[in-house]
Amino acid sequence: MPVTTILSPHPDDAVLSLWGTLAGPGDVRVINLFTGSPNGRPELGWWDRMTGADDAASRGRERLAEDEQALGLLGRAAVNLRFLDRQYRDRKHPIGSLLEEVTDAVPGDALVMAPAALSSHRDHVQARDVALELQRRGMGVTLYADLPHATTYGWPASVTGGGTPAYLDPEVYWETKLAGTGASVGEPSVRALTEVELRRKLEAVRCYRTQVRALDEQYSILSRPDVLRYEVLWPLPPSGGRVRAKSP
Repeated sequence: MPVTTILSPHPDDAVLSLWGTLAGPGDVRVINLFTGSPNGRPELGWWDRMTGADDAASRGRERLAEDEQALGLLGRAAVNLRFLDRQYRDRKHPIGSLLEEVTDAVPGDALVMAPAALSSHRDHVQARDVALELQRRGMGVTLYADLPHATTYGWPASVTGGGTPAYLDPEVYWETKLAGTGASVGEPSVRALTEVELRRKLEAVRCYRTQVRALDEQYSILSRPDVLRYEVLWPLPPSGGRVRAKSP
């Protein structure tokens, strides 16, 4: 059976977006891509400053500890790759370097779950690019709606089953972000969490103490339960290539 392997751009993305998967049966692994410390950098990143950090290295350790606590509620753990978060760099990471380390970290029979990058966040886009390259090489890949960014304009009707305001169609925004990925914006696989599942997810989300206040101010992740209630997937069609990865 394929090992479900979640590519999480940062500590917190897997829990925010795929709690239902993490809480499900089978072997589920998390790879956090951008957790490197900006050693020698004199100034904090913009997100660090906004969330009240005093030191980038210390904040990085705090975030990893928060992630360990949140994933530990389900007996899960993460592998942390040491690429720098976008707030500490001016350019993209070379795709070859990312691909090499991710390929080394995933088991050979992995089903890779990667962010659909439903925003302009550079780290999320790079995580998706890595997954799309793995898919071209023959590995099974599913894209997930990366929360809370995916709800910038609310959930589309294809997710909730309800209507949307006549003046607003979030699917149009999603279409621009999913163009060229092979994912059909109007045909997602949707999981609506039960009230019990949602309460447990919110408990885990609150573990991210350095992040949750800022995310709540921007996306209302705590005050509007519907933001985190839905988890959305797009399984991509298989490719004919073959990818080599290390065994577990």
